[in-house]
Amino acid sequence: MDKDPHARSARRIAPLNPLRAFEAAARHLSFTQAADELCVTQGAVSRSVKALEDYMGEPLFERCHNGLLLSEKSDMLAHRLTDIFDRLGAATAEFRGQKSASILTVRTYTSFMIGFLLPNLANFQVLHPKVKVRLVSGTDSVELSRSQEDVRIRYGHGQWRGVESTLLFHDQLRPVCSPKLLDPAKRPYSPNILKDHVLLHQEFRRNDWPDWLACVEGENITAKDNMMFEELSVAYQAAISGAGIVIAQRPYFAREIAEGQLFEPFDTVLHRDLGYYLTIPHERRDVPQVRAFKNWLVQTFRALEISEPAPVQSRAA
Repeated sequence: MDKDPHARSARRIAPLNPLRAFEAAARHLSFTQAADELCVTQGAVSRSVKALEDYMGEPLFERCHNGLLLSEKSDMLAHRLTDIFDRLGAATAEFRGQKSASILTVRTYTSFMIGFLLPNLANFQVLHPKVKVRLVSGTDSVELSRSQEDVRIRYGHGQWRGVESTLLFHDQLRPVCSPKLLDPAKRPYSPNILKDHVLLHQEFRRNDWPDWLACVEGENITAKDNMMFEELSVAYQAAISGAGIVIAQRPYFAREIAEGQLFEPFDTVLHRDLGYYLTIPHERRDVPQVRAFKNWLVQTFRALEISEPAPVQSRAA
């Protein structure tokens, strides 16, 4: 028998599944993306939101041709629900962290994985041998459930709802190529040499070359040819093989540049406010292996002291 007959009525809340569906849809302003996150169909999210609207007695979204809009009242509810679900997730993660093995799921771009994580991950494993790292490759166009990732590397301005964002490095883009293509001893080259060479591009980073050329007032330079790649990592490997010149992030190729597989034929560096961030769902912030990975990754990038390149000498020098 309840000691307090009013306790049950004081805790009356809306059904949890509709609340979860509404919170996810409000965060994404999209039923489709909410469905992807919750691993259900778009129709299921729509029905759940409708059930919650019936429960509340009023619409929660304004449907328009550009998507969904939140009223001030609905936006306040969504923010409170996000905080509640984050705290529930943190409590669950804390409990599971005490009961299960330390498995860390890191989601990142293939180029970041190949160019930086894989060559350096052994250093993290030496420091934390009991943490098993699971690497998942993916792009921003593919959403995973929060329960499927502990840490994610994202590219942008660092502003995403529901996560803690830590800057790793801003865009520092410069062309690189193999010594098979140009003689490193003759750098810095004039951008006009691009007329005699193939430029390597990545499908989703089509502005990199035009933006860099704008920095050197080379908008009218037409390359000998252009090659487009779906994966940036493949474009980088093509550059190493001597197929052409690619725009690269210096942290990805510090080792290849040091070993002479690649070099920077020009001095100009394209700086942008966009950058790579380590993001952690709020409910994962205090998980020990997540904190350890964050600290290691941030310290590793600081140790690189990313700065302007010194003049590159020929390997024979």
